[in-house]
Amino acid sequence: MLSLGSIWLVFAPATASAQSAVLAADSFNRKIHVANQANEKRPVGGLAKIATAMVTLDWAEASKAGVNILATVPAYAPQVAGSNTLGLQPGDRLTLRDLIYATLMTADDIAAITLGDFVGRDHLQRLQRGGDPLNEFVRQMNQLAAREGASNTRFTNPHGFENTRTMPYSTAADMTRLGLYAISRPALRFYTNQRSREVTVYRATGQLSLPLNNTNELLGVSSIDGIKYTSTPRSGGCIVVTAERPASVTKQPDGSSLIYRHRMVVTVIGSSNPAAEAHALLQQSWAAYDRWLAAGRPITDKRQLLNNY
Repeated sequence: MLSLGSIWLVFAPATASAQSAVLAADSFNRKIHVANQANEKRPVGGLAKIATAMVTLDWAEASKAGVNILATVPAYAPQVAGSNTLGLQPGDRLTLRDLIYATLMTADDIAAITLGDFVGRDHLQRLQRGGDPLNEFVRQMNQLAAREGASNTRFTNPHGFENTRTMPYSTAADMTRLGLYAISRPALRFYTNQRSREVTVYRATGQLSLPLNNTNELLGVSSIDGIKYTSTPRSGGCIVVTAERPASVTKQPDGSSLIYRHRMVVTVIGSSNPAAEAHALLQQSWAAYDRWLAAGRPITDKRQLLNNY
């Protein structure tokens, strides 16, 4: 372990990638239990899709439109996408729900672009403003990041592929902040904890059912139920995972019960083996967490909390 002031940072085991940036924090205390190069700005690839999904879900709730509404794949989508794993075509229509599934479960950039175009266009209309809907959506992604304290993050598109003149970036600490926000919304795990799913595409030639397979190979391992795996040429392997352990129940003197929940979020950026590294770090962070609980959950420096990191 390395001491930074009065903060003890537990570093990744020797088997972890020397180039990766990592951070692990528990969701209910936001206490940092593992950190290495966590504030270093790096490409994060499709982890941007976490913000894309959350902006969409926030819009669906605020507008009361829900996620069953249909969105159309815009004509320009294939020209700005990095991948089209589902083979979606301009003019295809899918519900926002199925587009969120495709965005979070797979590496499909067309789905993310379609969400951005639809929500950005609606937002501009409500504001009675002109402009590019995708740029408006990206503005909302960056607003979300700023609101959650992700000050070292800049998104440039909804899908995360590095094909814009201005390179997107984030940090392990910031992606953990966004991961914590995401799992605070019960709807999010509804989209990330399924191994497979069929989505419906309404095409001019007829209705299609397309299978999705979750690219997060850690799903179901050690109680992991999300959130997102990605790999791009610039970012390397990146993953944000979360897992919850059974809650602790403590009887109080007045006869009531105090329920204390335990959930961890682990972020790995730029790893040659992100799944193995994330799983090892999850175990390491739970061990550090248990020691911290046994010591009475002390906070000796505000920088031990993610909000102040």
